[in-house]
Amino acid sequence: MGRRGENIHKRSDGRWEARVVIGAPVCGRTQYKYLFAHSYQEARARKKAFLINLCTSPTAAVDEAAAGHSDFSILSQVAPLPVPARPFPCFSAVAGQWLASQKLAIKESSYALYSIIIDKHLLPKLGDLDIRNVNSEQIALFLSGEKNHGRVRDKGPLSDKTLSEIKSILNRILRYAKSQHLINEVPESLPITVKKIPEPVFSDQELNSIEKQAQKENTPFGMGVLLASYTGIREGEICALQWKDFDWENGTISVSKTVSRIKDTNGTSGAKTHVVIGTPKTVSSNRTIPVPESVLAYFKKYAGPSENYVMTGNKKHMEPRVCRTRFARFLKRAGVKHHTFHTLRHTYATVCVEQGMDIKALSEILGHSDVSITLARYVHPSMESKKAQVNKLKTFATR
Repeated sequence: MGRRGENIHKRSDGRWEARVVIGAPVCGRTQYKYLFAHSYQEARARKKAFLINLCTSPTAAVDEAAAGHSDFSILSQVAPLPVPARPFPCFSAVAGQWLASQKLAIKESSYALYSIIIDKHLLPKLGDLDIRNVNSEQIALFLSGEKNHGRVRDKGPLSDKTLSEIKSILNRILRYAKSQHLINEVPESLPITVKKIPEPVFSDQELNSIEKQAQKENTPFGMGVLLASYTGIREGEICALQWKDFDWENGTISVSKTVSRIKDTNGTSGAKTHVVIGTPKTVSSNRTIPVPESVLAYFKKYAGPSENYVMTGNKKHMEPRVCRTRFARFLKRAGVKHHTFHTLRHTYATVCVEQGMDIKALSEILGHSDVSITLARYVHPSMESKKAQVNKLKTFATR
């Protein structure tokens, strides 16, 4: 089966068929071109290429789509409308060209995220519209529908965060359309306020149980958990960490790579996703982290060959989803309530603040580009800490 909203499906004769809306200056809903392929990936790639060509050269797009392979055919019996001097393509064509323009400028993981948002959310609702008809009213109706029924899995409501990401990509596509002189102004839309819900943190008792369980098991994975709790390192970063990243003399570790599983946007492997080892999340994430001396001494006793990964103890890295599964089982063995691996990072930041660490220093250790990110997302002082701080105030009894 094709993905919902992509207009790609498997025919009874075994071939895959991709349907593309055609026509200029308006993309009509009843005029289509049909592209055939031997696999879903080939049909999807052919459709993307067709849409990009349709945006830049509408008269040549149909011929090029058919000429790429002898087994591909275009079966529409509807003649395309006359092409004016200044074509106005449909939204799907502009979105495809914008996405192609981003491929060399952003990380592969970001490109995959953009592709998912476009394919699963934007194209099914806006893809057939003339780019000039994607106005403020259409955007308001679209975002309202996505907020209430936008979840692909079960048509449930989307979170404000996901809705904000969708709106951001939509605005970038429309700004691109303006830069190409396809529209005069970027339509305005209502702002989306993302509610910041404090993330949970492990209590001191839970941290103690985690540390005891890690030392008891004495496995590479347990040591990775222990290291994350004392450095605030991200899940993908700890999966990519090797023993050669430790500087034993200076007591630091270098974070310069991360492991992630992303959507296969090339469609060549036959798999939906693949694992990549790339650069960290941002420029600031490429950093050197100091490690407490006692923790460093513990790890030095168990250090393996330089090319081995900390989390596996061999030359094969662990991927994040395996890490999540194993961490859930680890917490169960430790008798600790289930939380995500990322909770270790939240807990580390909170403990550092409660113990008086300078916020700027903490922000750099966590790899944030701005101190405000550290304060807004990761620092959640406990009630005991709050009481200790207010008790330091001078009152009428101590003045």
